Amino acid sequence: MATVSVASSTLPSGLSSSSSSSSSVIRRTANPHPNIWDYDFVQSLQSPYTDSCYGERAKTLISEIKVMLSGEGDELMITPSAYDTAWVARVPAIDASSRPQFPQTVDWILKNQLKDGSWGIESHFLLSDRLLATLSCVLALLKWKVGDVQVEQGIEFLKDNLEALKNEGDQDSLVTGFEIIFPSLLRETQSLHLGLPYDLPYVHMLQMKRQERLASLSKEEIHSGMLLSSLEGITDMVEWERIMDLQSQDGSFSGSPASTACVFLHTGDMKCLQFLNSLLTKFGSFVPFLYPVDLLEGLLMVDNIVRLGIDRHFEKEIKEILDCVYRHWNERLNPIADLEITALGFRLLRLHRYNVTPAVFDNFKDAEGHFFFSTSQFNKDAASMLSLYRASQLAFPGESILDEARDFATKYLREALQKSDILTAWNKQQNLSQEIQYELENSWHASVPRVEARRYCQVYSSDYARLAKSVYKLPRVNNQKILELAKLDFNIIQAIHQKEMKNVTTWFKHSEFPLLPFGRERPVECFFIVAAGTYEPQYAKCRFLFSKVACLCTVLDDMYDTYGTLDELKLFTEAVRRWDLSLTENLPDYMKLCYKVFYDIVHEVVREAEKLQGRELLSFFRKGWEDYLLGYYEEAEWFASEYVPSLEEYIKNGIISIGQRILLVSGVLLMEGQILSQDALEQLDYPGRRVLTELNCIITRLADDIHTYKAEKARGELASSIECYMKEHPGSTEEVAVSYMYSLLEPAVKELTWEFLKPHNTCDAYIPFQCKKMLMEETRVTMVIFKEGDGFGISKTKIKDYIKECLIESLPL
Repeated sequence: MATVSVASSTLPSGLSSSSSSSSSVIRRTANPHPNIWDYDFVQSLQSPYTDSCYGERAKTLISEIKVMLSGEGDELMITPSAYDTAWVARVPAIDASSRPQFPQTVDWILKNQLKDGSWGIESHFLLSDRLLATLSCVLALLKWKVGDVQVEQGIEFLKDNLEALKNEGDQDSLVTGFEIIFPSLLRETQSLHLGLPYDLPYVHMLQMKRQERLASLSKEEIHSGMLLSSLEGITDMVEWERIMDLQSQDGSFSGSPASTACVFLHTGDMKCLQFLNSLLTKFGSFVPFLYPVDLLEGLLMVDNIVRLGIDRHFEKEIKEILDCVYRHWNERLNPIADLEITALGFRLLRLHRYNVTPAVFDNFKDAEGHFFFSTSQFNKDAASMLSLYRASQLAFPGESILDEARDFATKYLREALQKSDILTAWNKQQNLSQEIQYELENSWHASVPRVEARRYCQVYSSDYARLAKSVYKLPRVNNQKILELAKLDFNIIQAIHQKEMKNVTTWFKHSEFPLLPFGRERPVECFFIVAAGTYEPQYAKCRFLFSKVACLCTVLDDMYDTYGTLDELKLFTEAVRRWDLSLTENLPDYMKLCYKVFYDIVHEVVREAEKLQGRELLSFFRKGWEDYLLGYYEEAEWFASEYVPSLEEYIKNGIISIGQRILLVSGVLLMEGQILSQDALEQLDYPGRRVLTELNCIITRLADDIHTYKAEKARGELASSIECYMKEHPGSTEEVAVSYMYSLLEPAVKELTWEFLKPHNTCDAYIPFQCKKMLMEETRVTMVIFKEGDGFGISKTKIKDYIKECLIESLPL
């Protein structure tokens, strides 16, 4: 540990280290890392996005996107599925004439063949999609003896591409049910003498896989709904009367036009025909791979808007969509259909505080209670596991199924990154490997909200295609308007924050803080902690005063932790307890200055909080500050006497001395328009009760110790949770101690998640959600700061990049 002899002559003019100017005291040095954010650099920041034209453009986009979210407007809901359209085209006229019931679908097939002879979405090539769609379209045209040229070109495409597939390793991702349906369709063509290469090793392999897959299923499983969206591939195994028990109310089978058309061809069921009629009434001459698609589309739109950081503009529309999803949660979002969408629905409903249970994931367990995945479901297991992993992070206490889901998904995803056969060319094209890597390294609880929004702006594609039974696009989910608004909004918010950051750094420069010889200068970092999560424009006052309090806490931390002597700290602590500026005569000069700054900032916060909340709050804040500094003083006593407390004693004091409580309540009571009654405040903040502020303090204390104890030990600090544990457990290693701290941290994180996201009807008093959100987001940012060490004291680490991304570098439009 470094020490320095500080004489009064080394201090700023007129400021001595003690009341006796001739004294010289041996003092520890504070963190020597300098402020990396130069004042002149911060003041030089200029953003063009302060211009009103950008705000006007954003308003226009918001209005247009609201129309999209309401389901109105001219945008196409979902792209056509050539495969499903061909199945509907096969349906004969019910008047017994030798013509199609839906001739417009035959015309669509004739007009929409691609230049290479295939059918599908022209902008996105996936061979399994093109093979399945092309074979289906060829069979439909052959049935009605039309389109000889198209049929010939389609057969040539099938021949060329099947012959190019030498083995399974040459195949890219498979659309859902490909291994079941494609061999079945090939078998159907054999009697038509099309000259397709039936004897290829790859074709034989597909046939064998189909046989193996179906042989593993009992009749009960076949008729239970597992293959409901692939019925056309198992017509030789279906008992048609029995399968009718699984028909949806709208007449469809799992919302699949192809499966429904197939059932109609075998049963003549009029409800099936009514469903197909409704599709053609809506879409005209084609059908999509799935209908209805409104809930799927709604979930994906909400997910994108939330992840892009623009959800505050669409709160009403998001609530309407999620209310609809919640009403149908156990109906149309039957998890048999898709793990990825089930996990997405659960995550979004929980994030928006709907009362949902993770029991839906039992549908993805086998008979022995273990999670499984099946390549028959969308063959997008990596994407499904990623969705499950994200959902699992929102676990509440006692939800062991989400712990199992997290472990299962984590294991799968880590293996996926090492296996090129899992991350296919299609997945790589969709940047899935980068998504997996990022998610595994950055949990939701330890991530920076504004960095997350920026990053998603950079990976969001307006031309994104999804993989199901067909390759498909949802134009209202991924489009240029949403992306333009997200980038504009990010830059406009950043411009507001730059102006505020200038104000904070100007205040700091002209305050008394630079006169103190020991304090770290971290005004930019202090502003970042709050602005990275509570970023909305209306909370400017909250951010400004939070930054002041954070700067104050930083200086007090350095004074108690490194600079002040025990006698001096005792005097200062007593002066705070007495709360009187006139009673500071016995303090050293530097402490008199520090006390004045402390007194002024606290009273400014109290004054503004009382204006907003409409009641007296000085006594509340006084008690909070007294407790905080008493916690500091107790640690100073430990250090002076070289005392290592018990772990229980250390943590009890540590959640006070970490300083988060006084910082958080200063912020939450200064949020414009957010009124907290005394009852509501006590549900957020009650010392000794595991509510949001207390849990934040526990999490911050443990995260700080886990990641900084080695550096603190090197500076001579004897008391940390790691050292206290090892003292109580002689012979234990640091690794064992750290593991134990994680065992305390993880349940606290779950409790915090519950306190933040618990459904409305579980709260005793009305608590503005923005207040809870402010506390939660600050926790997330703080966990990032301590993720790789002391990112606050040494902000040349990853935190520097985060600050640049949040506050300095704009997004290119």
